Amino acid sequence: MSIEIPFEHDEVLVNVITQNVIKVLQGSPQQNTNNPLKDLPPYPNRKQVKQVLRIGDERLNHWISSGLKVIPFGKEMRFDRRDIQAFLDQLKI
Repeated sequence: MSIEIPFEHDEVLVNVITQNVIKVLQGSPQQNTNNPLKDLPPYPNRKQVKQVLRIGDERLNHWISSGLKVIPFGKEMRFDRRDIQAFLDQLKI
């Protein structure tokens, strides 16, 4: 199968493809590889936080006792992704 594009449309096609590639690259998830919090839902539960950040119960409990805010949600607790980011930012040296 081949597609023939008239010569006068080549430049337009190249511009459209170039613009689409640039849009895709600007929104590429590869740019966010340094921030695993982007993989969390807005209000993750304990399991999701531990899984994405690769931490255990002990560390998460320590963070909570050190001031990480929690949201009571029935029998479980949830977190605000922005609160986790703010908490981790304050730990920076």
